[in-house]
Amino acid sequence: MSRIKNVMLVQPKSTGGNFEYVAIFRQGMLFLSAALKQHKGPFVYDRQIWFEDRCGHLDPDKDLEGVDLLLVSALINEAPRGYELARQAKRFHPNIKTVGGGPHMGPLVEEAIGAGDFDVIVQREGEDVIGPLGDALLSLEGHHLNEALHRIPSISFMEDGHLVRIPRRGTIPADYVELPDYGAVRGLTTRNPMAAGVMETVRGCTEKCTYCEVIQQFLGYRMVKRETEWKRLEQLQQLAADGLIYRSPMDGRFAVFVSDDLHPPTLRATKYRGERMERIKGWHGRTEGMFMMCQTRAELGQDPEMAAMLRQNHMEMLYAGVESSSAENLKAVNKRQDPSQVHKDLVALNSVGFTVVAMTIIGLPYDTEETIMDMAQWVKTVSRYQTANLLTPLPATSNWDLEPLDAEGNLLAPGEMRPYHLYTGKQFVHKDHRWGMAESRAIYDRYYDRLRPVDKLYERLFRQIRARGDGAPVKIINGDAAPLARERVQVRV
Repeated sequence: MSRIKNVMLVQPKSTGGNFEYVAIFRQGMLFLSAALKQHKGPFVYDRQIWFEDRCGHLDPDKDLEGVDLLLVSALINEAPRGYELARQAKRFHPNIKTVGGGPHMGPLVEEAIGAGDFDVIVQREGEDVIGPLGDALLSLEGHHLNEALHRIPSISFMEDGHLVRIPRRGTIPADYVELPDYGAVRGLTTRNPMAAGVMETVRGCTEKCTYCEVIQQFLGYRMVKRETEWKRLEQLQQLAADGLIYRSPMDGRFAVFVSDDLHPPTLRATKYRGERMERIKGWHGRTEGMFMMCQTRAELGQDPEMAAMLRQNHMEMLYAGVESSSAENLKAVNKRQDPSQVHKDLVALNSVGFTVVAMTIIGLPYDTEETIMDMAQWVKTVSRYQTANLLTPLPATSNWDLEPLDAEGNLLAPGEMRPYHLYTGKQFVHKDHRWGMAESRAIYDRYYDRLRPVDKLYERLFRQIRARGDGAPVKIINGDAAPLARERVQVRV
């Protein structure tokens, strides 16, 4: 048996038109690849990460030849493609081992194993799991394999025709893996660099909004160590120096998105706010040449000290979770903020010099078509750009219990899989007494047309990047050299 094992990590193509996926790499596969790299076991894992939104479709017959282990992670509208890839992998290569995971498959293990014919599904985080799991799958069979799987936390698998769930107790450190594995990304070269880098500083969230998967995917709120942040900043500086992140031809800066959710915690999160403030101070000298962005709550406008320190350390663009201009809607989704205060906060953030992108959700319980259009007019007065999503049920959220529709807009038949390709935030995919699927799509289009969508800015940017294709820097119109925020912009609906 060869000690070297080939691993393919795949992020399936999205159906949502999410241009951010071309700009930045979602971190899950990068951390899993790094975990396999640092794992000490019987095998050496030779890894390749395939982002379909960047690299194009993977051909399971040709591209998985010689691959021992296939890892697939998917968001909700990527799930059908993820299932297809896993099924075809088994069809063309019967001996390949397949593992699924991510915010969609983790909560829906029965569906994922059945539709994707996966050997194992990993629930929640997997950096501490993937090494021992790979060792077991590639070295054991039969009851010996099952015995080993029973000792690995946070996984699900089939045994004697029954689904087995092994729970996770507790959480792993946010920086169980210090540095994401950019070296394993297929096609990352100076001729085809990233449009932006990403730095993960924390996992989890201090809030409990009902529409968001983050609370279940990353339990608690866990900061990485200060030293890890510095190492990740140094890594991004080196990637840019090596020509693997685009630099603006106008000022030489490169874009960096700081994640995860609520990078600067709110004032009321006193346990974390002071520590984050000290960390931002510690970035001084380490963020030179960066154009930084992050997601935040509007309450940052009430914290002038932190806002000023962020600006001093090259934080330029804020994606602010506005969601709705209705106090009733915000209460219904457990979003602890007041619309009148949000207005004041966004005005304050603009005055400090941030470029504000207001993230909005329509189709909330107290919305009417009139109030939705009114919000479009208001939100443009307090933000330069906007995002728009219709309320969409996601696994592990309370909205998942809303009655699902099929692709034609009728109630989903029992046992039928949901039309996940439509779970893009651009139409209702659940029954609502106000609007059907087609009507909601029309309302979305009218609302979107009244905004200054950040998507349109990046559509132009990415067309330019693809058109050049020669590694030369891309000229960004009006100095707007910032990619769309990471995956939560798409899934947070």
